Amino acid sequence: MEPSIPPIPRAALLADAWSGIDGLRAQLGAFEEVHRASRADPLCCSPEWTLAYAEAYAAPSTVFGWTFRTPDGEPVGILPMRMEPGRKAWELRRAILVADGTFDSDYLEIPVRRGYELSVAEACLDVVGARPGVDALVISCMPENSAMLRAFRLLLEYRRLPAREIPVACLAAPLLGSFDSYISSLKPRMRSKVRSAIRTAEQKGAQLAWCDRAEELDFHLSGLFKLHGDRWNEVGQSGSFADTRRRDFYHRIARVLLERGRLRFARLEIGGKIVAYQFGAVAGTSYYQIQEGFDPEWKEARVGVALRGIVVKELQKEGTQLYDFMAGGQRHKEEWGGKLRPCTTLAFALPRLRAKIAYGIRQWLDRRRRYSPPPAAAAAPPAEDGDSA
Repeated sequence: MEPSIPPIPRAALLADAWSGIDGLRAQLGAFEEVHRASRADPLCCSPEWTLAYAEAYAAPSTVFGWTFRTPDGEPVGILPMRMEPGRKAWELRRAILVADGTFDSDYLEIPVRRGYELSVAEACLDVVGARPGVDALVISCMPENSAMLRAFRLLLEYRRLPAREIPVACLAAPLLGSFDSYISSLKPRMRSKVRSAIRTAEQKGAQLAWCDRAEELDFHLSGLFKLHGDRWNEVGQSGSFADTRRRDFYHRIARVLLERGRLRFARLEIGGKIVAYQFGAVAGTSYYQIQEGFDPEWKEARVGVALRGIVVKELQKEGTQLYDFMAGGQRHKEEWGGKLRPCTTLAFALPRLRAKIAYGIRQWLDRRRRYSPPPAAAAAPPAEDGDSA
């Protein structure tokens, strides 16, 4: 017997198709309206973040999507997609959200006006399922409490479309109370490390500065790219900013965030030399720690630790209540008080025989792996905050 959809009100929606980056730009007004009325992440699911990604990473011909409206024209959902690059001829052709594909975007989901989640999820399956050349859909790092994730799970079961779910660990540290109370909440070793790093920085005359002028952005972004790369070069890797597209994205999104008063791009200077950077953004009472870098010559002074601690103190003065480390379960995030924010990457077949067979096999393999011994842990990347432990 087929599972039945609970009697949740579902609206008949109109789907306006659009394509290309210009098509996405034309939808920004509706995108902004829907995003404000949704439960979607205020940073990574925003229209400005999505457009910056499209302009930096996507070939215009790969971008497409739909804006869902009620019969009276009210926008209630937007589905901004692009084809996943680098797929081989024999692999499934997968569509991903425009802002997916690198390690900068998390908490991704489809912006939907509250109350229309099931209706929009149903419309998504219909329109993407009818589009030629798309075998499967991937929505990365959806918060586990997402109403859209629940809606998709329900509909995929109802339509008997095989899916895979990959858990993603995201961490965020509550910043309630004073800076001293926050530091006191850390484990003794970490508490001592942070206090010692800040004290050492102060003794060396370190100064915190913010990049808050547009004419300074290019200079300081270049500095961030260099220090981040220097840290990775120490372990024989080039670092993520070796990709010119990623540098382009940072230049684009930094300007938009600065214009909107949401950029928090900090640096630590000692004797006139910049020894550490931290790039982040605020949304409401949350701060997103997006990227950082420090001068390896100052590793022993733990300038990265000092800068993060000083930034936390300044953010608390602004009223920030959550320091979001985003995806990745690295130990140093837990040491800074990061608590788990579970997320799920949902990948599922569209009604294509080849895709349903492929995902059915993957489901079977996933079930087998649950009963197999876990593989040995891979070596962790270097801690971004300068912790060499």
